Amino acid sequence: MRTSARLQGDRYTGVMLVERSPLRRTLGAAGAGVCAGVVIEYLCDPDRGRTRRALVRDKAAHATHKMQNSFTVLSSDLPNRGRGALAAARHRILTERDVDDRVLHERVRAQLGRYVAHPHAVEVHVDDRIVTLSGDILSEEDRRARWAVRRVAGVRRVDCRWKTHPEAGDTPGLQGTSRTRRPVPELLQQRWSPTARFLVGSSAMLTWGVSGGLPQPFSWTVRAACAVLLVRAATNLPLRRLTGISSGRRAVDVQDAISIAAPAEDIWALVSDYSFFARIMPDVREVRLLSDGRSHWVIAGPAGTSIRFDVVETRREKGREIAWKTVEGQLFAHTGALRLTSDAEGRTRVQVQMAYNPAVGALGHAMAKLLGVDPVKKLRQDLMRLKTFVEIERPAATRPAATHV
Repeated sequence: MRTSARLQGDRYTGVMLVERSPLRRTLGAAGAGVCAGVVIEYLCDPDRGRTRRALVRDKAAHATHKMQNSFTVLSSDLPNRGRGALAAARHRILTERDVDDRVLHERVRAQLGRYVAHPHAVEVHVDDRIVTLSGDILSEEDRRARWAVRRVAGVRRVDCRWKTHPEAGDTPGLQGTSRTRRPVPELLQQRWSPTARFLVGSSAMLTWGVSGGLPQPFSWTVRAACAVLLVRAATNLPLRRLTGISSGRRAVDVQDAISIAAPAEDIWALVSDYSFFARIMPDVREVRLLSDGRSHWVIAGPAGTSIRFDVVETRREKGREIAWKTVEGQLFAHTGALRLTSDAEGRTRVQVQMAYNPAVGALGHAMAKLLGVDPVKKLRQDLMRLKTFVEIERPAATRPAATHV
């Protein structure tokens, strides 16, 4: 270890330069060589190398176009949001003392509509920027509504004279069901804007860089939080969908469609019989029909394991659609639908939509794709098997055998 500092007893100042040991350099070079060899072997394989190189080129071109589109959207969204924030701040600071009472009345009514379930039961009077509220309101909404009205730009004072009720009871204005639509902060929304993703990602990277000077436990904690924010900003998916925690059956959406040269009646006769899937799909090992529209499935899992789950139909429209979902408490929780649509030429479009929750959410889905277990690819292959069976194998099986004289 070499240092650029002068040692003074047990203390030293300056920048420490750490030199890696020969063993670490050797192991690093060996690891880099192994990785390079694997990549070269994968791309230069005599049989499938050409296809793999073309696939890598297509993926790289797609990623480049997607990044260019993202930069284009960000270059438009960031200035617009900046101008909007400046305009809102200027309006709140400079014009709140000159607002007309009629304008302020409409602002207060609009704000009440976001925080009160029955805004029609509240009367609003504005005089010299003093807001008087009367009428009826639920007790659980009282404090929140007062706070919201006070935040309206231009309001000098709020005088609440309304009657609070613990429940609707016989109060005419509080009858009926309604749902408030309170504004949700940007970072608590499921989908972030391009500007929010850029700012959060940049802040996380900056914090990651400066956290190296912290003690190790704090540094690890800060960097772990930064990593979570970076993944959240890069994928634009809620954390519960990324991790699969409390996301129910929906963490990853998968869909695909294919056109088959056969009438919908012929295809419906096959897909409505669940035992048919075990015949054409290698991953489906067993399908057993139960009572009440339920079925028990056994499919192939990773490393030769078997995944078992029970499915119940949620909708069945003969000749057109089947929808299903897994029973509560299943390990492989998912929901899906299969739809058939015929055209004027006698062809049928088969569309499959699925939403499932892997073991580690969207992160587990990404790891599965890296390991070659891509659900989207498997779905496309299964649809191709269905197309091949309907258009080629099934007609060949029903064709009469040739006779020789």
